[in-house]
Amino acid sequence: MIDEIKITVEAPTIEEALINASQQLKIPVDELKAKVLSEEREGFLGLFGSKKLKVEVTAEAKPDLFARGIDFVNTVLKLMDIKSEAILSEAEKNTLDIQGEDAADYVVGRYGDALKAMEYLVNLALRDPKAEPRIKIDSCGYKERRTKSLERLAEATARQAVKYGRPVRLEPMASWERWVIHTTLKSRDDVTTESVGEPPMRKVVIMPKYDPENTETAGPATMRIRSRRELNKNFRRTNRRHSSSR
Repeated sequence: MIDEIKITVEAPTIEEALINASQQLKIPVDELKAKVLSEEREGFLGLFGSKKLKVEVTAEAKPDLFARGIDFVNTVLKLMDIKSEAILSEAEKNTLDIQGEDAADYVVGRYGDALKAMEYLVNLALRDPKAEPRIKIDSCGYKERRTKSLERLAEATARQAVKYGRPVRLEPMASWERWVIHTTLKSRDDVTTESVGEPPMRKVVIMPKYDPENTETAGPATMRIRSRRELNKNFRRTNRRHSSSR
């Protein structure tokens, strides 16, 4: 494992070398340092023409954790013969974004299972479980698409819970996925959410929250329960009348 990222860039000036390296590594220029390895001049006998520098650029501001995370993930991808690579995400903090030819087919997996596994491995291998920040893994915008899908799932499941008057359990999810469900339904006054179980089988339960006597908010199942209660009450009243008349 390495503690820093180093790449070699050829450019006419150090400034341009840093800019090129910044674009490749997705790291700001002011978080990089440069070392000139060699200098050449193009043209007749090297006396005339433009200058070309070979510069070693080192990422020193995202040290240790994220540099090692990138190296770890790329090593795993190479060993698996997956044509993709990890870079620091520009959009998401503390996130490594896996991009490349095989990213969409092999890196994400079913419901993001492969991403979850990679995220678990990189954090297990490189950091103290109590340390911060935790390295997150994404690929080709999967988490954004998954978030929108979870929001739709949350709303649909909430409607189902209210309609049938009973709790609905979702499939086991990662912590950030459960957070999306809780956040999506937080403002609703007809359901409540709760996480149950232990990782990796921890899941969200969506439960109806309303007054069963309120016919305007109660679903069909609750109305049937209410009807049965009314019938039982009437039956008991009738029995008491018959008993008192004897």
